[in-house]
Amino acid sequence: MQRLTAFARGNPILAGGVAVGVVAVIAAIIAISVGAAGGSSSAAPQPTATITAQATERPTATRTATSSPTPTSTPSANSALLDGTYMSDAEWAARKDLLPLAVMFDNTPGSYPHSGLDKADVIYESFVEGGITRLMAVFWKHEADPIFPVRSARTPFVIWVDELGALYGHAGSSHTDDDADAGGQLVEWEIKDLDAFDDIANRAYYRLDGRFAPYNLATSTQRLRDAAAQKGYAGPPTVETWLFLGEDDERAVGAPAGGIEVDFSGRRTGWQLIQWKWDAEANAYGRSMFGGPQVDGETGEQLKFRTVIVMNVPGFVANTRGHYLLEQFGEGKATIFTRGQAFEATWKKADRKARTRFYDAQGAEIVFERGPIFIEVLGNQSKFTVVAEPDQLPDLPPYTPPPPQPGPSEDDELPPTPLPTTESTAEPTATESTEPEQTPEPTETPEPTPTERVSPTPLVVNE
Repeated sequence: MQRLTAFARGNPILAGGVAVGVVAVIAAIIAISVGAAGGSSSAAPQPTATITAQATERPTATRTATSSPTPTSTPSANSALLDGTYMSDAEWAARKDLLPLAVMFDNTPGSYPHSGLDKADVIYESFVEGGITRLMAVFWKHEADPIFPVRSARTPFVIWVDELGALYGHAGSSHTDDDADAGGQLVEWEIKDLDAFDDIANRAYYRLDGRFAPYNLATSTQRLRDAAAQKGYAGPPTVETWLFLGEDDERAVGAPAGGIEVDFSGRRTGWQLIQWKWDAEANAYGRSMFGGPQVDGETGEQLKFRTVIVMNVPGFVANTRGHYLLEQFGEGKATIFTRGQAFEATWKKADRKARTRFYDAQGAEIVFERGPIFIEVLGNQSKFTVVAEPDQLPDLPPYTPPPPQPGPSEDDELPPTPLPTTESTAEPTATESTEPEQTPEPTETPEPTPTERVSPTPLVVNE
């Protein structure tokens, strides 16, 4: 990896409530311009955020989804490693030695609906190449079956896997002669790798009928854990946990944030636009994408998360193939959304192994609500908008699903190992392909032109 300036660790972690300032809504409109801090003083276009309370017509979704309240766990002495939810003694005893399990998901139109995201403790979303994003779901407390569609590894996600000390499920990886060489990094950094093209791990994967490859590769948490055991990967986990609020802890008050729109492309392109709406009954934010509520492919219920984190992380295109890398070491600006409120924060990550952590304006570590967390990692051109009430978000643009496309496309260079099979399972027979697995390049977004690596200017907030 290119040597990036690492932020030195400061004082020990500070516990307690989230100490943040209350942002007043003046004349019903608040405008906040957000930038991200990076490794040099060169200027670059920044992700921008706008918080506004202007009224708009209530959006009408093109799909409907059932939903159920996010369960509130009963206080106990045991907390889940990743999302802080309380666990009974029996649950803790059964899972305390399990490693976190990270799995890569495709996030292009051909991948929808996903299955298994509703069982994840934490999910990361970030650019990969061609102007598209990919998801990495991390499982620890819950089992998920099925999980699909599984896709290939990219360097920014490998770095997050390393900080979590997680098992890593994916299908292939980028192979380059530069810092985007995820395949080489998996070996060099000794990642607990569960590649679908590995001789042992491939037994954990199978292909589903009804979808074209590469959007039909499936697995489950149990299959992946069984493969991990065969490869000699074992706990106990080493992940550094975040801080979580107790039932009686005082809650800080933030700016009203009932609705969030995350625009990765910066142009409100239909399938790159995400909305989050606070659901007070569920005590969680519901996610919408592809024209309406984003639902799980198995349950039909909308995906909901207790906390949404928007991180501003400068990035650059590393090579002519468009692989996108992030300046993940150092610090930058973030916004924490929880309880229908927004809190400004700073993210810090000292080095590859260190856990990314979040701090308030006084330098105290953020103490999160207990429950699943979704992390949106914005690029330089990305924007996000926040409104006080969910129904003040604009309508999602019309979205028409693409027609099925035969076969995978042609970018990822995979090692010459067997494709996933199901010889020792009762699952559907795998559809094998000799083509390398790749991220399809969307027609909506032109592939980025490689540029010199730049970092943004420090955060400026205009209230």
